Amino acid sequence: MLSISRRTTPFVLLLLSASAAAQTPTTPPSQEAPKPADDTLRVFFKDGVRFETGDKRYKLKIGGRINYDMAFFDPDDDTKAVVETGTTRIEDGSEFRRARLEFSGEVGDRVEWASNFDFAGGTTNFRGVYVGMKDLPYGNLRAGQFKEPYGLEQITSANYIPFMERSLMNAFVPAYNAGVMVYDQMASERMTWSAGVFRNASDNGEVSKGDGEWAVTARVTGLPVYADEGRDYVHLGLSVSQRNPTDDTQTFSSKPEANLAPAYVSTTVPADDVSLVGAELGWVNGPLTVSGEYTLAMVDGPSGSTSDPDFNGYYVQACYVLTGESRAYSKTTGAFGAVRPAENALGKEGGHGAWEVGARYSAIDLRDDGIDSGELHDATLGLNWYLNPNTRVMMNYVLADLDPTDPAADGETNILELRVQFNY
Repeated sequence: MLSISRRTTPFVLLLLSASAAAQTPTTPPSQEAPKPADDTLRVFFKDGVRFETGDKRYKLKIGGRINYDMAFFDPDDDTKAVVETGTTRIEDGSEFRRARLEFSGEVGDRVEWASNFDFAGGTTNFRGVYVGMKDLPYGNLRAGQFKEPYGLEQITSANYIPFMERSLMNAFVPAYNAGVMVYDQMASERMTWSAGVFRNASDNGEVSKGDGEWAVTARVTGLPVYADEGRDYVHLGLSVSQRNPTDDTQTFSSKPEANLAPAYVSTTVPADDVSLVGAELGWVNGPLTVSGEYTLAMVDGPSGSTSDPDFNGYYVQACYVLTGESRAYSKTTGAFGAVRPAENALGKEGGHGAWEVGARYSAIDLRDDGIDSGELHDATLGLNWYLNPNTRVMMNYVLADLDPTDPAADGETNILELRVQFNY
């Protein structure tokens, strides 16, 4: 044992102090010691069941959705004469429109993933199965099966669109396909851009083979106005897609905004390439939402073809939340978000939820350059009751005006649709 007496010289004390300092590890001032990983697990509910480590480096969300629909049709004789051919009939019915299990998460600091499956109709379909990397030098990267970046209505989740079905224009809009996409935000989150290369993949993840059959799709959006904490904003968007159809043929068809109905208009044309251009506009001012889109589909026929038709579709719609809530906006995707009721309906303390009314007019035109496959126009009225952020009851009335090849056979169909929707 070392003892220090009064006779110990200051020089010896200095040596002992230096020795002790040398044996004590220190962190250079310019380098902070790495923080230990926090692997404590937090479980909570936020639009789904979520698991998250304390350092937020590992995340898992478990969600899903159920859409149960009923539809009642009243077509006139002219419509039946055009649509009801062979075994095709316009009949009342019910169905599970969507029945999905959804899993997504993050691993480490930059890797995201999702595995979402839809079991509606008795089959298993991919509805977003991908792996991505975030915050790369050029933005974010995603590979797998997911929605192509095209259109406001399509990119907005079906959980949040104000009507039961998307508009007639959606017949031209690409949705889920397999590919690779880069995307990001800019201008202080007031703009988004996305671009990707895709193949026409099947819904069940089967291998896609064949020469050509590629599509390049891109979208850019902007928020020239964003105020009042997101209750007042203007959305602008532009989408383009250059597509090489499978087997050099392209089919466009549309139901009358009712999934239980058969197709009312349809055409299949020879095509080397198809070019899509779409413009989109949205305005939200408190409880009021006004939006619209237009898409032009330009078909380039094969060599020697005498027909290069241009088809188009559009919609305009307005919605108003009677209880005062506002429609949210996602700056990440450039799309509409949810209407969240200020108070839940049928709770312990009462409450009425949120009530919304809406009207839409949409059209699709499949007539041009020797192709005469008719037009379809829909006028839709909607009523939504949001019981809570996860439950909605919907009712739509659709007046479908069919203008087929024969002008004398113009017909109308009255459609009443009901849906109970739950998503978590």
